Order: sequence, then structure tokens, then C-alpha cells
Amino acid sequence: MGIRYHLWVFAQSYKISVAQTIAITGASGYIGRHLVNQLRDISGIQVRILCRSRQRGVDTFGLGSNLEIVEGNLYSPESLLNLLKPGCTVINLAYLWNNGETENLAVISNLTSACIDRNVKRLIHCSTAAVVGRSPDNLITENTPCQPITEYGITKLKIERAIRAVAHGNFEISILRPASVFGLDGEPLKKLAADLVAGNRLLNYLKSCLFGYRRMNLVHVANVVAAILFLTSYQENVDGEVFIVSDDDSIANNFAEVERTLMRFLDCPDYALPSIPLPQWVLSLLLRFLGRNNINPNCNYSQSKLQNLGFKRSVIFEDGLMEYANWYRAKYLVEHGSEVM
Repeated sequence: MGIRYHLWVFAQSYKISVAQTIAITGASGYIGRHLVNQLRDISGIQVRILCRSRQRGVDTFGLGSNLEIVEGNLYSPESLLNLLKPGCTVINLAYLWNNGETENLAVISNLTSACIDRNVKRLIHCSTAAVVGRSPDNLITENTPCQPITEYGITKLKIERAIRAVAHGNFEISILRPASVFGLDGEPLKKLAADLVAGNRLLNYLKSCLFGYRRMNLVHVANVVAAILFLTSYQENVDGEVFIVSDDDSIANNFAEVERTLMRFLDCPDYALPSIPLPQWVLSLLLRFLGRNNINPNCNYSQSKLQNLGFKRSVIFEDGLMEYANWYRAKYLVEHGSEVM
């Protein structure tokens, strides 16, 4: 069965209202699919999902007693009005990866206008911790000045600001900034796992020395979903607030520990020589040269603000990492029909 966040536990812990409508945009993405799976068939909660076609929505999410597929897209104000209901909670997970800043801001304008017209109660917008960009601080909080340098980080920050400007006085807005989201079939660890299983051993060793104990800033998708649901149900005033969700309080959330765990579960032999971590300034210079958003190897994102409200993560980082390693091993065996190594 694997690690799964059970919504009945969430309902008991956080007293989720079972008499609300939740409208989701961007549900077909990685976080969205996990979120819908948790909301499926919960009595009293109506879940409305915006999809380009109803059949595509059924193929993606299946059928559920409380799921309703609304055909349309973010470019169509009319379909957004059809999606939203007065007093509902809106969860926005949408981002147009291939369309740039102008179109992303345009569709967000469509969404916020529809929120005003339909008199929604609350919009929970899923942003990213990448909006912080390059910071010299080792501990990043919601008050850390944002200095993104990539197009993705810059656009995401502009979206945040556009939503906050429109929401003021019209509907509640809460912004969630997840760190790098991983989990079964998630992207962040796929290349590392593939390299360990079938990549060049010398290059893997050199990478191990280069990255050393660099913080990975991973967060399990189940914890991101739990944070979204927590904000959905939270009864106190969090209007205008920003919250980081991360697993950076785990000491194992660094390259060396993650690599070691994957190697153990994927039956990868140890390197012939012990890894010798290079000075971190070498890695920082390389990351800067490559144009990376975060060039601080010691950077940690704090979710203390969210935890101080009573939020509790649903998956321990180490357990999520081990589950991922077992999943990847099974996947590799199925695809290749042989032992991992």
C-alpha cells in the first residue's frame, strides 16, 4: 500500500469542514493528482476540477462520488465562472511551463477575476520556495527577501504579487511555497537514481565528492498535500499569509545521505574510494556559473511558521525516501527484467 495520507486522520486532527466546495485548477499536475486522490469520496466535500476535456479528466482521476469534472481552461473566463461556486475554496496549482510570464499572468488575472465575480471565500495558491532565489542566509523564512534570477522564479514571484494585489478586500488569500517536491514517480530524484543504477561510476564518484553534504531541500508530496488541506480547513485568519512547506529539518535531507540511501536500496556497490567532499565554495562557484537559482549549499527552508499554527507533516522524510527507493527499484526491474546492478 505504501505511504498514504489518510484524510479521515486529517479530518480528526484538523476538523476539516465537510460542507464545503473545493475547486482545483492545475489538478492534472503531480501535486494535483495526489491532492485529488486524498479528497476522493469524502462525504460532504464537493471537489470540482477544471480539465480541458471531461474524458481526459475521467481518464486522469477516474470517477468519484464527490468529483465533478468541469470542462474548460484558464484562458476562458466563462469556464472559470462555471468552475467556481459562491463561498467555495479555490486551490490553484496551475502553472504554464511553456508559455512564459505574460501568459501566466494573464490566466492568473482570469482566475482572480472569476474569484471576485463568484464571491469565493479563499484562494490557496501553490507557489514555490524558488521565489527566494539567491540568498546568503542558511535559514530561509517567509521574511527572507526574494531575489530570484531564473525566469521560473521571477514569474512565480510576480504571480504571487498579482494575486495578493487583487485579493485584498475581495477574498482571502494564502500562499504556499513548497521546496523541491519528491515522491513516487516525482522528478527530483529520477536522474540521481538512474545515474546510480546505470551511469558511469567514475562520474558518480566525482559528483559525490562535489556535492558532498549539500542540502537537497526535498519535501515529500504527501506533506505538501497535507499543508494544502490544512490551509483549506484552518479556521483562523491567515489572509495574506505566506507559508513555506519543507522537510529541511531532517538531517538526512542532504546529497550524501540521499545518495547513500538510494545506493543501499538499489543494491549499488560502494565506491572503490571513500568520497572526499570538496570545499563548498567550489560547488557554490559551479552553481553560480550554471545559472542556478540557489547557490548556497547550506540553505535550509524553515516551515516553523506553518507548524506553529498546528500543522503536522504526514510523512517522515526518511520513510518517504526509502519508499521512493523501493519504488524505483521495482520500476527498474519491471522495465529491464533484471537485477538492478
